Amino acid sequence: MKRTIYRLAAILIVGSTLLQSCRADLGKILDKDNPVTAENTNKGEELLNGAWKTQGLDNLKKHQVYSYDSHDEWKGMLGSMGKVWPDKKGDMSFKYKVGTFDGQVTFKGGKRDGEVAGLQNWNYYEIGEEQDTAFQKRDKRLVFGISAFQYFGEMVDRLKNAPIVVYAGEDEARGEMYDLVVCTWNTIEAHDGSDQYVVWINKKTNMVDYVQYTIRENYLKVPGYKAMYGGIQFSDYKTIDGIQIPHEQTVFVFDLKKKKKKYLHQLRITNFKFDDFDSKDLVIDEAKGVGGDFK
Repeated sequence: MKRTIYRLAAILIVGSTLLQSCRADLGKILDKDNPVTAENTNKGEELLNGAWKTQGLDNLKKHQVYSYDSHDEWKGMLGSMGKVWPDKKGDMSFKYKVGTFDGQVTFKGGKRDGEVAGLQNWNYYEIGEEQDTAFQKRDKRLVFGISAFQYFGEMVDRLKNAPIVVYAGEDEARGEMYDLVVCTWNTIEAHDGSDQYVVWINKKTNMVDYVQYTIRENYLKVPGYKAMYGGIQFSDYKTIDGIQIPHEQTVFVFDLKKKKKKYLHQLRITNFKFDDFDSKDLVIDEAKGVGGDFK
């Protein structure tokens, strides 16, 4: 019992300290003297649209659904605290409908081997090994994981439609130079109502290598959790039906680490396919409708 209490206390202390420092770090970008001017807006939209086209995402609308297999790993104490899946390390397969938050995860091995969890129009359901289906009380971690993994995969396509897209200057990361573009809703200043995203566009390749983001809505209730933010690195791009799909997505807690191995969690994708199943497979109950691109 004492060990559990000490471990919980350590998590809260570390979490609080890191959260306090992270607000200032991301604020260096968000609080720059880059007002929402016509010049900055035009440049930001031009840069983001250019990366969107370079990555072939103008072809995404040609597809209805996609699937992939994956291996996901969460590291360290923060990984134990923040993991969204039952296991810190494991294999899963995903099915998603493009541009929505309707999706499924199937666990392969581990604590929930063979089970399926999914979202239909934000209604959470589970399918057991006997194929019995039940809509039930939301599992906050799994709801977050299913929706977040889809958002990460479609992030550049979705951010292109944000109402505020503003150029935020240049910066360097791991020896490469980047144009930074802030994407958000309502107002560019940091606020609880919407997340802010900073897109790092590689000046040489015109590809999105990194995105930093706040996490206003999450399942962690440590002190200051609304100040949480992270960074994701997109790498190992492979061309599938004319679209550049990042087959390695590496998430860092709070800032973009200089060393890639210092990640919070990493998703490695295999067998990515478009339109290999019927979109009706994600409709468990027609009465609950089909979701859209809304939270």
